[in-house]
Amino acid sequence: MKHEIKVKVPGKLYVAGEYAVVESGNTAVLTAVDKYISLTLTDHERNELWIPHYKEPVSWEIGDELKPEGEHWVFTAEAINIVTTYLRKEGIALSPVKLVIETELIDDSGAKYGLGSSAAATVAVVNALTARFAPETSIIKRFKLAALSHLVVQGNGSCGDIASCMYGGWIAYTTFDQEWVKHRLAYKTLDYFLETDWPQLKIEPLESPEMIFSVGWTGNPVSTGKLVSQIAAFKAENHASYQEFIEGTKKAVKKILTAFREKNNAILIEAITENRLWLQKLGQSAGVEIETALLRKLADSAKELGGVGKSSGSGGGDCGIAFSKTKEAALQLKEAWKALGIQPLPFKEGTAQIQIN
Repeated sequence: MKHEIKVKVPGKLYVAGEYAVVESGNTAVLTAVDKYISLTLTDHERNELWIPHYKEPVSWEIGDELKPEGEHWVFTAEAINIVTTYLRKEGIALSPVKLVIETELIDDSGAKYGLGSSAAATVAVVNALTARFAPETSIIKRFKLAALSHLVVQGNGSCGDIASCMYGGWIAYTTFDQEWVKHRLAYKTLDYFLETDWPQLKIEPLESPEMIFSVGWTGNPVSTGKLVSQIAAFKAENHASYQEFIEGTKKAVKKILTAFREKNNAILIEAITENRLWLQKLGQSAGVEIETALLRKLADSAKELGGVGKSSGSGGGDCGIAFSKTKEAALQLKEAWKALGIQPLPFKEGTAQIQIN
C-alpha cells in the first residue's frame, strides 16, 4: 500500500512579548495565520526532497544524514536528520519517501512576509515524517524535535515560532531554559530531551480575542537572527537598561493575557500600547530600528481609529499588527494602510493539519 500524507502548517505572527521572549522563562503571545506551508509525503523509490524555486531535488540514503549544499536546504535537512535519528532510536524501519514542499508564506516576487517560513518548514517535515513512521508521537515530542532542529541551525531565538506553527491558533508561549538545553546538547541523548520536562517551557492555547485583529505588511523583509544578535550585543553592554525592558515587557504581557482571558478590550489596548512603548525604547537605546517609520504609521493609524497597533516579531520591517473595536474601524484602518503603502493581509486564524490517505 502506497502512503500519502498531506501536512499543512500555518505561518505565525508575534502579537506581544518580542525580544523579551528570547530570555528563558519569559512569555509571548502569538497567533497562527491561514497562510500555509504544505508538504506532501509519498512512498518513493528513493528519498527525495523538493523545495519551491529550486528545480532539482536533493536525495539521501535511507537512515543516513542529508547534507545538501546551499543555505536554502539547511532547516529542512536538519529536521529530516533529527527525525531520522529519533526513528532509528525507536527501532522503526524506514523506507524511502518523497517530500514536496509548497509555500504561501512569500509573495509572488519571492519576498518573505515574515511569517516564520523556516519554522513552518521545520514543523512540516517533523509532522510528515512522524505521521508516516511514528504516528503516535505526541505533539510535545514533535515540538521538541522541531525546536532542537531549529536551535542547531539558528543558534538563537525562543522557538516561539516553532510552537505557534505546531499548535496553531492563539497561544501564550513561555520560553524554556535555553542554557539548560544548550549545555546538555553535547552529552545527552535525544531520548533524554524527548522524555524530560524542559524547565520553564509552557505552551498555553488562548481563546481568540473579541477585538478585530488586522495585519499589515510593509513590504520590507528582514533578518530576525541579525536583529536578535544586535539586541543581544546591546544587552551585554547595557544590562540594567535591558533588564528594565524585560521587566516592563513582562508586566505588559501579563496584562495582555488578563485581557484575553477576561475579554477586556480596554486592558488589551492599554497593555499593547505599553508593550509598543517598551519596544520603541529598546530600539532607541540599542540603535536598532525595531519600529520603522512605516511601522510607526501603521500603529498610529490604528490608535487614531480608537484601536491599538504595534510592530510584530523582530520589527525592522515585515509585518505590524493591530486590534480594532469594530468591523467598521477595521475596514477604515485597512484603507488608511493602503494610502500609506502598507499592504493589508487578509489573514484569519490558522490551524495545523495532518491528513493521512
